[in-house]
Amino acid sequence: MKELKNKGRQRWRDYICLFVSFLFVLYFGINYKSIIYNSHTLGNGIKILLLAGLWAIGTVLIFVKLEVKEKTGRIINILYVLLSPCFIFLNMEAATFAMGKSFSGLNKSLLLFNICFILILELICIVLTNRIRLGTDICAFICVMFNIANYFVYEFRGTPIIASDIATISTAAEVASSYEIKFNWYHLVTLLLLFDFFMFGRVIKCKPVFSKKKFRLCGIIVMAIISVVGVKQFILTDYLDNHGLKLSLFNPMRSYRTYGSIAGFSRSIHYSILKKPEGYSLEKVEEITSKYESDTVDKTKEHPNVIVVINEAFSDLKDLGDFETNEDYMPFVHGLMNDRKCVSGTTYASIVGGQTANTEYEFLTGNSLAFLPTGAVAFQLFVKDAMPSLVTQLQDEGYMGSTAIHLHRASNYRRDRTYPLLGFKDFYNYDTVTTPIEKLRHYATDAGSYQRIIEDFESYKKDSDDPYLGYVMTVQNHSPFISRGDDNYKQTISLKDMKAEDVETYLSLIKLSDDAFKDLVEYFKNVDEPTVIFMTGDHQPRINDASMNALTKGQYKNWNDEEMMRHRYAIPFVIWANYDISGQKVEQTSMNYLQTRLMETTGSELTGFQKYQQDLQKEIPVLTGNGYVGSDGKFYELNDETSPYYSLLQDYSILQYNDLVDTKNRDNDFFNLQK
Repeated sequence: MKELKNKGRQRWRDYICLFVSFLFVLYFGINYKSIIYNSHTLGNGIKILLLAGLWAIGTVLIFVKLEVKEKTGRIINILYVLLSPCFIFLNMEAATFAMGKSFSGLNKSLLLFNICFILILELICIVLTNRIRLGTDICAFICVMFNIANYFVYEFRGTPIIASDIATISTAAEVASSYEIKFNWYHLVTLLLLFDFFMFGRVIKCKPVFSKKKFRLCGIIVMAIISVVGVKQFILTDYLDNHGLKLSLFNPMRSYRTYGSIAGFSRSIHYSILKKPEGYSLEKVEEITSKYESDTVDKTKEHPNVIVVINEAFSDLKDLGDFETNEDYMPFVHGLMNDRKCVSGTTYASIVGGQTANTEYEFLTGNSLAFLPTGAVAFQLFVKDAMPSLVTQLQDEGYMGSTAIHLHRASNYRRDRTYPLLGFKDFYNYDTVTTPIEKLRHYATDAGSYQRIIEDFESYKKDSDDPYLGYVMTVQNHSPFISRGDDNYKQTISLKDMKAEDVETYLSLIKLSDDAFKDLVEYFKNVDEPTVIFMTGDHQPRINDASMNALTKGQYKNWNDEEMMRHRYAIPFVIWANYDISGQKVEQTSMNYLQTRLMETTGSELTGFQKYQQDLQKEIPVLTGNGYVGSDGKFYELNDETSPYYSLLQDYSILQYNDLVDTKNRDNDFFNLQK
């Protein structure tokens, strides 16, 4: 009877495996063109033959059963456990072949680390399940799915998965819903190899690893000890760095390709931990802050209205390379940047392709991502209490409004919780706006966002003559850069002598942003009260690799960190006013300094922190989360202790830690105006 039940279960398992095999055929049949023609490394016939061969191997293995002696079976099980990590590693890395990866470029000294990591994960799964085959299958599934997910994350935002992304998974899921996920030929090969691996495991007879619970418990304890020791000794230390793994902060995918995805991700764990700055103490904080006294609020002083615009993915792609278009894609902004009556120039972001909230954090607080864990989003991880910001400073000076407008999901990056902590009184978003939102490609248009801020401005001005503060975080230019079948979208910008559809879509959207910003400026040009408008982008857009190759003539893959910053992280900014201001052309700056520059332009009182930044900019004109530029014109890595500016960085990190983390002991007199 028991034997019949076992045969019945086995038959149903075979049916399930056959069904999975059928799904492969069905998916290939439906997506034949996108799978075969999106990869150009092999001929189409060879691709089909390889897929067919891998599918046939897995399907045949469904019906194969290996009968061997117990001793031989034990040897096979041991070999299966020891060799599986090698196969899993090769298979998971194959998932990213479409990104130009090749095993020949892999750092051999770290190859063993990747395989040993998989082996430990495999043993953990085996011990927990008490089954060799099931544990190994779970390990293989986790590793392969991780790298397939890694591929799509890279395609969406231009950077791979790093440890701190775990905290932003809800926002990532929201953003991912805007993208179309399609498996390419490499992915299908990877999944078929995984299917074959599963089917091969079914051929082998595997008995429970531990016959008694106490032995299994001992196994779990041993693996727990190995895991803890391994993490402490190899991941949370500089072991990987000392063995040649230099994680490029400007281009982490380069490191993943060179050292393996597991080694690269493991190194990002080390960078994802916020540490107290060396030498931090309240005495050291006072030593730094005592040199700078915050201004006292002048109630008799007239202040201009201030409108701040952080424009989603707004940038000038001419920073990447020279190209020609049928017409100027940002004529109004280009005009303002050449206008001697405006303050304008180039700022460098700490991010590219995503994590917009980090640019908001740097601008609103004056803090820098240079002193936060790599890839961390401050809004989600660190802004937990009310803190000084540009908003609270202007409120101290008597500004009304303090309105934030972002016509997208309020919960993304915890804006619904973070904005109030930064001082915003009203937050109009996708969930709270009651009137229809003008959309393009399913995103609120810049014109619609600006109309909301104008309406809010007019509403406040009916009852008060106090200066107004409004803040707009746009969303129109969010990737992916496809028309999405929107009848309202029209491509107006085309490239000459170059094929890059996503770039043409992006530039057409930028032209609409330029037009909308012109309308906003024209409106406030006719407002009687003095008004200042600040506008910059949050980061450059995610452009696919083929288009990047065309724009840069193949150079971008060879850019070093400084070249990457100069080209890929450059963003224009402009400060316009409807009255005379001292125009200035700023050759280079960074997001953390821009609020101080804005306050200088408006003639506002300055906090001690902003006065400190004025001095710091003379020595470190550009500071990003990936590196900085000194007054000597040289580029430095953040951890370069030989830099002549290293002690200045340490002082800045101490001030930021006092402001962001040690909030109970924050030097409020330094970070706020005196009242």
